[in-house]
Amino acid sequence: MSGMQDAQAVFMEAVNGLKAYAQANGGTVTKDDVCNYFRELDIDESKLQMIYGYLMANNIAVQDEENKDNEFLKLMEQAGAAMADENENENGESYVHADDIMDAGAGSRENGSKREDAEPIDDEEDEKYLKLYMQDLQRIDPMTDTTRAFLLMNIVEDNDRESLQLFTESFLEKIVSWVEPYRGRGVLASDLLQEGNLAMAAYIGGKHWLNNYEWKDKIKEGGTQELLEVLSGIEEQVRMEVEEGLMRLLDEQQAAKELSGRILGRVNMVNHWAKLLRSELGRKPTVDEVAGKIGISGEKVMEAVRFSAEKIEDIDIKADKT
Repeated sequence: MSGMQDAQAVFMEAVNGLKAYAQANGGTVTKDDVCNYFRELDIDESKLQMIYGYLMANNIAVQDEENKDNEFLKLMEQAGAAMADENENENGESYVHADDIMDAGAGSRENGSKREDAEPIDDEEDEKYLKLYMQDLQRIDPMTDTTRAFLLMNIVEDNDRESLQLFTESFLEKIVSWVEPYRGRGVLASDLLQEGNLAMAAYIGGKHWLNNYEWKDKIKEGGTQELLEVLSGIEEQVRMEVEEGLMRLLDEQQAAKELSGRILGRVNMVNHWAKLLRSELGRKPTVDEVAGKIGISGEKVMEAVRFSAEKIEDIDIKADKT
């Protein structure tokens, strides 16, 4: 693995570790927490803002960070907000996804923010979101490849932040097309786009492409053709980073669904035997009685009760505590 890929892997590992920490900490992190998780990387203020925005888009609060001031978050929320308003206008009420039994216990993905659907994704709603997202991207002025290539000169020679921002934004519409082959696999378009945008922003905003010294020399000394060749190489690398991120997301989604299925099966089994025992005994069975009947530990029975959001009502939970 190259140094550039190593840095990208460390970045993604830090993101996932921070999300797991936030889940255990009630969905909140501090700015010091963020800096601590990314201490091995060169993270400036612009990269921190991207990370803050990604966390807040995943329903993780960053203490002392205002949502309204974060550009990365605004981009992800605008299309979603527009779709919610449209649903409210059409139906007279806000669109709400149906909760499944896992919401109270296992959460979803690593931080509990992404939806693990028990039912298939609504393709019409997914298309609506994508349409609104594309409409929002129209605010970004289109650029020719030559213009984008010359932005690279500004970034390398002048460390120009505005050029870096414009160059980053120039990939957003491309990511929509790169995401397309990964749709229809049980993950919302919004989640796919968010994952793709994060991978792109980490690579471009993190300037990992400057670790390729051949590219860096061509940007400094080459002509237009050399700049276009570098641009093509950067695009190819960004697409690879995005697609790797999307594959990780799909793999995680599948693993989460399998875990949810196993837990749901245990919940149903415990609920079934609790009802039978209540009928036989003429009273609610205790946790130990249900556990003995099924052949599992009392702790496993209590886990099932918790995962059911206390909807298993045929067990006398308090009896074993007296």
